[in-house]
Amino acid sequence: MTANFTYHSDAIRIVFGVGAIGELRAEANRHKMSRLMVLCSKSRADFARRVTAAVADRCVEFCDASAPNVPRALYDRIVADITRLKLDGFVVVGGGSPIGLAKAAGATTKVPYIAVVTTYSGSEMASRWTIGVGEGRIAGSGGLPATAIYDPEFTLDVPPRFSAASGMNAMAHAVESLYGIDTNPIVQAMATEAIAKLGANLPRIVDNPRDLPARTETMYGAWLAANFRAEVGLEHAVAQRVRQWFNLDHAYTHAVATPYAIGFNTTAAPDAMERIKRALGVSDAARGLYDLNVRLGLPTGLKGLGMREEDLAKAVDVVAAVKITHPRPVSKADLADVIGQAYAGAPPRF
Repeated sequence: MTANFTYHSDAIRIVFGVGAIGELRAEANRHKMSRLMVLCSKSRADFARRVTAAVADRCVEFCDASAPNVPRALYDRIVADITRLKLDGFVVVGGGSPIGLAKAAGATTKVPYIAVVTTYSGSEMASRWTIGVGEGRIAGSGGLPATAIYDPEFTLDVPPRFSAASGMNAMAHAVESLYGIDTNPIVQAMATEAIAKLGANLPRIVDNPRDLPARTETMYGAWLAANFRAEVGLEHAVAQRVRQWFNLDHAYTHAVATPYAIGFNTTAAPDAMERIKRALGVSDAARGLYDLNVRLGLPTGLKGLGMREEDLAKAVDVVAAVKITHPRPVSKADLADVIGQAYAGAPPRF
């Protein structure tokens, strides 16, 4: 019998599918955007101009300065520009970094925006955001997009290795949501389906980056995974704090951390492990996720991302400062073991 549960869904309008970008102007009309900014990273500037052509006549500012870990000066500049130019909306094009900046700016100014999503990170569905790195970082919540547009055609030219890492970032959300203290049957159904979609289609993308059906199924899986975020578990605590403190790539750090966090929780969350095994078609959840990283050609250890061995003790300290809500309690010695294994990158041993 299904247990009692509480489920909350944020009100974000979703436009999904091949050709979905054709709805951009209609969505701008829906949200009464007449003076807007386009926000993206420098590497995606030409792409962003093309995909937002339908609202170019309403664009009074184009900013291609988005950067990883959202520098504080950039955040201050965007917030000031929104006010100075009297904007009534903006469009952000990209993945985690530009969308993180958009969330922070949206939360501060209360100006609505449309997210044109080009990666699998799921940042557009999570209200949490951070500005800066290390001790100077600030964090907040809110500022979700009024509409998120998912057009799989926009992912066809994303390099396969980056696509794989972004997809494993989505996988991290899905697997850890299965055993969060606030999980429920709706979340578990979405997460299980997300794991199956990602596990089946990410290898297809690596083999053929322009496989549109695989891109579509992966984007759908990523959206499913993004719909719910568990209260901070071990994977999220390790990946987020380590990448923020030591300036590591966001998606790759999540990909590395996931098998070790799942391995640590194997005995404490048997139902979640069974779901992961069935979804991936493997006999061991943690090893299955590790082997998927290998199949996708991703680094399996933090060392491969540029972290130094002398940083391990500091990494344990910064992760230990996070309140980790978990089926299995996590001691500082446990963190040293998990982070040490994740640094070396060998198959998880728990």
